[in-house]
Amino acid sequence: MFKKICIVNGNELKIDEMEFHLDDLVKKILKDKKIKVAVAVNNILVQKSDWKKKKILNGDVIEIVQPFFGG
Repeated sequence: MFKKICIVNGNELKIDEMEFHLDDLVKKILKDKKIKVAVAVNNILVQKSDWKKKKILNGDVIEIVQPFFGG
């Protein structure tokens, strides 16, 4: 079975599903916690409204970050 491999926050992640979207990945990583995050795929920010449409491709580099207060 073909597995996609992507990099999430510097760690390799193997994905079994052929159709896997950014929304699925964020839910998997956050385990359905209600945390606000920003997500970039290959250094391009993806709006939350587009997460369900954005397919994860083999070799994608994904950064998921959470805002924090302070300076």
